[in-house]
Amino acid sequence: MTIATVSSARDLSRLEDLPVDLIDDLPNAADDAPATSRTGFGDSFDRIQAGIQGWLRHWEPQRLPAFTAVRDAMPASSRGRSELQASPTRDDGAVRVTASVYDGPNRDGGPLSWSRNWASVAVLPPAREAGRLYYRFSVSSRLVLDGQAALSLASTSVNFGIVADAAKASPFETTGFATPIARPLVGVQCREDQDAQASQVFEGSIAVRQGDTPAMAFVIGTDLLFEDGWVRVHEGSSTWIGSAGPGASGTVEFRYAPAAMLRLLGRLDEPHRVA
Repeated sequence: MTIATVSSARDLSRLEDLPVDLIDDLPNAADDAPATSRTGFGDSFDRIQAGIQGWLRHWEPQRLPAFTAVRDAMPASSRGRSELQASPTRDDGAVRVTASVYDGPNRDGGPLSWSRNWASVAVLPPAREAGRLYYRFSVSSRLVLDGQAALSLASTSVNFGIVADAAKASPFETTGFATPIARPLVGVQCREDQDAQASQVFEGSIAVRQGDTPAMAFVIGTDLLFEDGWVRVHEGSSTWIGSAGPGASGTVEFRYAPAAMLRLLGRLDEPHRVA
């Protein structure tokens, strides 16, 4: 028995010669034939284009739980007991602080310092398919200050961590978590009518497997260094997490991109060639 080999290349030679007779016999535009509408072209690309454009515009919102107070470091002596205060946190992604401190000119010792931080962790819905999780959020801070002192510096910071599956790892233990992703305000002097503000947007992604449950962790920090004089941190001073675009604070945004879509997008710019 002989086995015939089949070429993998498709035979397209029949398209090299035009079917002249068939084309010549087609009706002309002036024929008195009843008007007909031909069907069977298949679906247009409009539906696909609209679906892709809608998907590109849409981000899923994820609310952050209220921040929990963790660190509260203050001077050990009674001179610093008028500590850095914080109002009860709410699920709006913000931490609000105030302070009223005084240090007499005859005090012995070095500068007085306060350091506080608060943490929040958000667990995202499980990934339906393997692919990548994309996320974005903003970090903002405002300090409304007043004072006269030999030394008075206020600073804010935000640490961030993310893991693909909260069942396997903690976002607080990711590589680099100890280094803040942002220090919105650093060393702002507590001078009369000081109102300092800063904001920054962050975007990133992480690979996920089907069924993974990603989690994001945030830590907001506020520090005050002070000596010889008086300082006030007024109401309105806060640091918060919010969406990348316009919107209320306390929301981060995410979207999943399936691996099949990422593979397709990677090939879209490849030219089509006839074998």
